Amino acid sequence: MGTTLANGPLVKQLTMSLVPGPLTDPIINGDVSVAGDASWSIVSGPSVDSNSRKMLEGAFDVAEMSFATFLKAFELGRDLIGLPLFTGRGFLQPGLICSAKSGIKRPEELAGKRIGVPQFWMTSSVWHRGILEQQHGVKQDAVKWLTASEERFENLVFPSGVSVERLPESVSFQDALTQGLVDATMSPPRGAPKSMNPDITSPYADLAQAERDYYAATHVFPIMHFVVMKKSLSAELPWLAKAVIGAFVAAKQRAAAAGALGGIIPGMTPDEERRLLGDDPWAFGLEANKAAVGAFFGFAHGQRWVPPSVNVETCFLVSST
Repeated sequence: MGTTLANGPLVKQLTMSLVPGPLTDPIINGDVSVAGDASWSIVSGPSVDSNSRKMLEGAFDVAEMSFATFLKAFELGRDLIGLPLFTGRGFLQPGLICSAKSGIKRPEELAGKRIGVPQFWMTSSVWHRGILEQQHGVKQDAVKWLTASEERFENLVFPSGVSVERLPESVSFQDALTQGLVDATMSPPRGAPKSMNPDITSPYADLAQAERDYYAATHVFPIMHFVVMKKSLSAELPWLAKAVIGAFVAAKQRAAAAGALGGIIPGMTPDEERRLLGDDPWAFGLEANKAAVGAFFGFAHGQRWVPPSVNVETCFLVSST
């Protein structure tokens, strides 16, 4: 679909939905534009969940999308391809919260407990379960999982031997912990509590140190969501992927210049963060993110979310980087 400009050729009309944040705001507010012969309608998406569900319906040409949802959509043959523009990241340790009444003092003690997650197959839940097994020896079938909302795909089959139930619809994810329906909750980085109260506690004695230790051991700054586009457009408009990548590179440069990309781990100075995380923790591209991308694919395969045929080589438009 396109429009003909006065005295000009047919111009492709494209849509993009981005979730507000330091790496996307310059594009949303028009400070950075996408080069090329296209007319863009760029909207501010209310959430990654909303964007992900809409992209399953093909609502946008380019959008931010949940890592886990994209992988299943790709497996199912949806018209999607990934661009290595990793706009949403966060450490998972702050999102693991326990009821003070549970007596849980270490993540290892979550075996045999009830854990609440917003959705079983959302990206943060995959990361949480992977880290819980990798770092603390608690496998996903050693826990009873309770979810708070509908999954993004219908007719899903949970892994054999893994207990998954829905919380009562009248109970919110946050209230499940205080009402004693679960012993712990695992939330996305953005949903982690900003402060504790007497009813909840972290199973990490020093939360910031736990984040530092995790990165030092794995070199992984977990990716929550990134930019995808309709795969059919890569053939129709061969220039498009590079143009979108160029816009995000420019947007990141603006964010970095404004000092909007620091403060990743509480209590660390900029110099300390740089020594631990490197000069560019928000790097784009597959090679620069080999550890984080590889870790998530490993967790997605190990938890039986997608088969090994869904991998880095098949899911990303690598020729554009």
